[in-house]
Amino acid sequence: MNSIAENAYKVFGKMSKRRYSSRISSTLRESCFFVDPIKLAEKQNVRSWISSLVRENQSIEAINLFKTMLKNEQKPNYVTVLSVIRAAEKWQSMVRGIHGFAIKMGFELELPVVTALVGVYSVWDMDSAWQLFNDTKDKDVILWSAMASTCVKSGEYVEAIELFRRMLFCGVEPNYVSFVGIVPACANLGALRVGKEIHAYTIKILFISHVNIQNSLVDMYAKCGSLKASVTVFRGIEKKDLVSWRTMIHGCVENDHFSEALSLFSEMRYCCFEPDEGVIREVIGALSQLNEIKIGECFLSFVLKQGYLGCVSVVTALVHMFGGFGDIESARSLFDRLKPKDLIAWSTMIAAYAQNECPSNALDIYRQMQSANEKPNEIIYVSLIQACSSTAAEEIGEGIHGQVIKSGNTSNAFLISSLIDMYCRFGRISQGEAIFSECPNRDLICWSSMVNGYGINGHGNEALQCFLNMLNSGIKPNDVVFVSVLSTCSYCGLEYEGWNWFHAMKERYGVTPKLAHYACMVDMLSRQGNIEEAFEFVNNMPIEPDKRIWGTLLAGCRKTRVSVEISDIVSKQLIALEPEKNS
Repeated sequence: MNSIAENAYKVFGKMSKRRYSSRISSTLRESCFFVDPIKLAEKQNVRSWISSLVRENQSIEAINLFKTMLKNEQKPNYVTVLSVIRAAEKWQSMVRGIHGFAIKMGFELELPVVTALVGVYSVWDMDSAWQLFNDTKDKDVILWSAMASTCVKSGEYVEAIELFRRMLFCGVEPNYVSFVGIVPACANLGALRVGKEIHAYTIKILFISHVNIQNSLVDMYAKCGSLKASVTVFRGIEKKDLVSWRTMIHGCVENDHFSEALSLFSEMRYCCFEPDEGVIREVIGALSQLNEIKIGECFLSFVLKQGYLGCVSVVTALVHMFGGFGDIESARSLFDRLKPKDLIAWSTMIAAYAQNECPSNALDIYRQMQSANEKPNEIIYVSLIQACSSTAAEEIGEGIHGQVIKSGNTSNAFLISSLIDMYCRFGRISQGEAIFSECPNRDLICWSSMVNGYGINGHGNEALQCFLNMLNSGIKPNDVVFVSVLSTCSYCGLEYEGWNWFHAMKERYGVTPKLAHYACMVDMLSRQGNIEEAFEFVNNMPIEPDKRIWGTLLAGCRKTRVSVEISDIVSKQLIALEPEKNS
């Protein structure tokens, strides 16, 4: 026993003792948990003291007391070891030392100790967590559930689901914690079928009434795109809590059902639930997407009344909302009132100015941020570059480029693509080519920016050759790069190539054409004077044409001598979509 205690003591001996401030009196130290561990160790209830210290989040004091306990040759039980594992979870080497001590003391078969070690190891060493789990022969439901939860937290969703199946195969009956832990794995994988099976199983064994399980199912169905099922589960919750409402509102926003999100918020308030900052942010996001300026202004008053204007995340969301509305003064007013500001807040204000084509103001915020000793990230540089691109602020853009080089962010794909786009919009295509050629790892974003850069400068053949080079390099195209290709064909009069690539989208690359792609084809036909063909193309579209497509067709009608009947039909369609612009 002496050798065990001595070895264990060596593990903890390297940890520096707590230094108390000279301002803390000895009386105060003895009256609270700032106590001398040696005096405490003399008491018979030393084990309960360690547990109490851990519960009070006084990890260092608990560890020091445990060291003293070993030094005095007092034998800990497995409950004490369990408490110390939780206290030492921040220190990897110490956890390994406690693990070794637990083995020497014969506690390695105690499932609570194993479960605690699995949880701690999973934070920084999943391999050790798996090894410990697999080496344990008689696993209980708590250990199975803990291992599945750690897999979910580590992003190992497939492994978590497989573990859940293994648990059932071994005849271990899951508890409600098991379901709460495994359903998020289905949600994050988008595994709707597996999620439905788990849902059915909760009903079979009568666990469906647990609100935590129901909340997880609401989230799972929403993340899998089955909002109707999500709403059905939500409506079936008898005792909804705030998490229920927040999850359902988030599910609506996540699935682009913004009006439904606002209706749910009103219903939540009617049911006497006060929103937290998470719900507030979701509602602001919904208002931003709906472009509901008046309601947004009213909601600002509500936020003020609720006292959330001191919350950084809420005010940042409001800045983003008003910036999207084009009300840059309100956005700036909210931003100026925010103290302290975090990096996301600075980034949002810069992006708001960039979105509203105010590069000088964006640069002014950037300088203020530097004065506040905040280091900019890639998102901030991208916003600044986009602001310069949209307003042809060439000199400012070159300065930002210099800052990017100085900061060492020249390998970031988003930054590189933004710089390519900026110089190409300035008409300096050779500079864009130089940045593109110097990029060591060209991804889809960089290729797409270069293709678009050639296109907007009228270099149609070069754009198509660049696109072919991208395909030959093994990169699969997406809908965004096809917009660049088709708009280039339209702008440069490459009608034959345009049709070829339009048909190849779906047939060869599996990319379903969207409204933006159809708009490119309508523009291409209109530019060639083929209005009747363009009109027929629009009428045969598998999706409903929007104002952009009808507007493109109307512009073609005005440039070409076409039948009055077609012009009238197109005009009526456009007026129906934009009645406020009936002129």
